Amino acid sequence: MTLTEIQALLEKVGQEERGEVLRLLRGRYRIVLHPLEARWNTTAEAILEAIDKSADLTQRGIRGVLAEATFRTVVLPKTLARWRELPVAGNAAFDLELADDIGPVRVQVKLQRKEQGVVKYHRGDKDYYVVETQRTRGGKRRDLEQSRPYRVDEFDVLAVCLHPATNEWTSFTYCAADDLKVRASDSKLLDIMQPIPVSGSDEWSQDFENAVRRFRRSRRSGRPTV
Repeated sequence: MTLTEIQALLEKVGQEERGEVLRLLRGRYRIVLHPLEARWNTTAEAILEAIDKSADLTQRGIRGVLAEATFRTVVLPKTLARWRELPVAGNAAFDLELADDIGPVRVQVKLQRKEQGVVKYHRGDKDYYVVETQRTRGGKRRDLEQSRPYRVDEFDVLAVCLHPATNEWTSFTYCAADDLKVRASDSKLLDIMQPIPVSGSDEWSQDFENAVRRFRRSRRSGRPTV
């Protein structure tokens, strides 16, 4: 029987029967969905079950990693094809370094904030979503400054996945780092909770190129760095 004939048979049965075929392939014939199953000697189903039963903090971290992976493997090749990814050495403060003919741009990817399972709004104002701009874990820099907060010059563009609001992992909004709010107590550090206009703005938009232009224009104008 050819693959085409098998596909034709699957078209004639219902979703429940297709699910039984998948379980048969996974169980009896050890068909793996991802190399991680072999490396960990487990199954994708077991990994998903572990995530489903994990604490909120664990799931938040995994969702953040998924947002970054989606940007790298889907958004970048499909909608930002003119950009090339550069290798990132060491424990950098940004997730990706992209380059065009003008030069490199450091991108930090974050996930829009949820609270108790629902979309979080900035100070309760439903015109603004929220993204948290600080590291999950922190320590001390060599100068004894707390390392969890981001300095204003540690990345160039913030890419925020809006999955909590749109239910789409490829839905992103972008902002130049120089357009982000800084802390009232220390202008060298970014504010923790950044408001994102629901309807977009000059600073926040779904156009990555706009954020890059704003960042480069700001740096050309001589905005001071730390």
